[in-house]
Amino acid sequence: MGIRVRIRINIKGKSIDTSALVSSGFEAPEPTICIPTSLARTLGLWPSQRLVAEEAMTAGGEVTVHEVPERAIVQLLANSEVLSEARCLVIVNPIIDEVLLSDMAIDELGIVPISFGKGLWRHKTDNVSIVRRSAEPEYWP
Repeated sequence: MGIRVRIRINIKGKSIDTSALVSSGFEAPEPTICIPTSLARTLGLWPSQRLVAEEAMTAGGEVTVHEVPERAIVQLLANSEVLSEARCLVIVNPIIDEVLLSDMAIDELGIVPISFGKGLWRHKTDNVSIVRRSAEPEYWP
């Protein structure tokens, strides 16, 4: 099942709410979100000559990804409440169809996984009795 959370991505004067997969296997040296090309287009980030192309090794093999020069403010949402926010590097990946949060973004946003298989998590400020359920996936084909 995996853990998915609701987030708001704010970048270059645009904002969009979507779900994101909590991906502990997505290791990055700083808080990073990986977004599909169609979402990058919706946010006005794609196509752009300002993006920096680089090769990355992913679970699906080697792929050319594109780094957005500006950082995004990513907010973790619970209903309409903002639980936390993080300044994140944005990577556009043409082979994915949903937003991925890196290990460092997960930590920075305060997401504490309880069960990946059952899609359960809590926020670091939650009482230990609080268990949150995974958000519905949102795909960006």
